[in-house]
Amino acid sequence: MLATEFTAAIGENTRIYQGKLESCDARAAEAGRDELALEQKIGGLLRQVAGLHLAENDSIAAEAERELAFRADEEQALRAELQTVSSDIANHVAAIRQRGAEIREAALRPGAQMDAAQILQAAREAYQRAESAHEAQLAMNAELEAEISAKLARYSSDELYAYLKAAGYGTPSYRSEDGDPAKDEWIAGLCNFANNRRNENILLAMQEALPLRAERSAQALAEARAELDRLSFAPPPPTIAERIAQAVAPLEAAVAQADERLRRVRASLADYAARRDPRYLRAQELQAASLKSLPIAELIAQARATPSPEDDKLVLEVVNLQDKLACSRRDYERALAARQHAEADAQRAEALEADLRRGGFIDTKEIDYRDGLDLPSLVGRYMNGELSLGGFTLELQQFARELRPKFRYGETAWGSGASRS
Repeated sequence: MLATEFTAAIGENTRIYQGKLESCDARAAEAGRDELALEQKIGGLLRQVAGLHLAENDSIAAEAERELAFRADEEQALRAELQTVSSDIANHVAAIRQRGAEIREAALRPGAQMDAAQILQAAREAYQRAESAHEAQLAMNAELEAEISAKLARYSSDELYAYLKAAGYGTPSYRSEDGDPAKDEWIAGLCNFANNRRNENILLAMQEALPLRAERSAQALAEARAELDRLSFAPPPPTIAERIAQAVAPLEAAVAQADERLRRVRASLADYAARRDPRYLRAQELQAASLKSLPIAELIAQARATPSPEDDKLVLEVVNLQDKLACSRRDYERALAARQHAEADAQRAEALEADLRRGGFIDTKEIDYRDGLDLPSLVGRYMNGELSLGGFTLELQQFARELRPKFRYGETAWGSGASRS
């Protein structure tokens, strides 16, 4: 046997067992798909049965009942929201009409139309008033701050008052330092603590309000300045239509938002009406899971107890499919077992080819094999486990024949170191 024939035979053996493994993989995958398809069919039928039970309010599992109760509350809340949003839209639309009518009426009154110069002059006067008011506010704040600080300092300098204040006198956190509340009460009367504390709190509140008043005044001044700047380079005054559009823009935006909200609420209510809302689907799944956990006899009895004949037919289909599912699972287990054997054989064949390649028996031009080598039998004994890799190699070496002997140093092709004369 030539080395090329030997190499091809070993490679073919490996491919045969790899093909068997691939075939087993395909059978196991097909059996798994069949099992999954049957489980999906059974699940679908059980969901149909669950839907019938939910529709007829028969034999509903406790978990499904709770889900349906939540669903009823949510649907009621959606209907209330629908009324609220519809009312909001109606109010916004009425406000848009009213605002437009007010602007139109005001624009048509005698003297209502002002030219650009008059409007600009009015803005200058408004800015001047805001500036004067802001300066007056700052001056008044400075005067009040000085007066308040002076009065507060007098409270801080009163040692008896400061002592009671630090102890939290008159508050829930009050604790007498020396354990004698009567003495603190006497001190409170002595320093008129209650009135002074109330007055101090009023002063502190006034002091805290001063920056806010200054901030509001500054904001009014900034707005007046911004309006003056705008009018200084402003285009002609807007028309009545433009003024109406500008005035009602926030209301129209509110209408658009309410319309979008109304669309979402109506879509949700449509899902509730069609029984495709998440709560109903969840209740259906829970009911189907409850039915799936029942023994076959109890499932059949429960279906017979309902007035509808539809669930009886569906349950019979479930029973038939469960028998098929049991057979499919057995087929899948057999396919997995066959695949395990095929995988072990493929690994054994690959190990043989790899070992022969490392040993120089494959893809070589230095050896061939004598007659009498029964390679199929030898490979079969190895694949059956009768021979190990080492045993296979030992038997193979008995038939291996070197085509190019390796000469030792000093030897010639004729076997001696002397030349022929």
